Amino acid sequence: MLAHNKRLQYTVPVSKSNPGLAKLMPEQFGGPEGELAAATRYFTQAIDNKPGAGDKVH
Repeated sequence: MLAHNKRLQYTVPVSKSNPGLAKLMPEQFGGPEGELAAATRYFTQAIDNKPGAGDKVH
């Protein structure tokens, strides 16, 4: 079971907004070369259903 805790891990003081950086962040997370795409690739490789494929570490 999962539980959602809305507290931040740490607080970050923000003195002013940065629209340029804000525009880049969704691309880094959700773009074709972003973190979400990489995590999805790793996950699908990990659940490969070929028997014996594994890590190939002997």
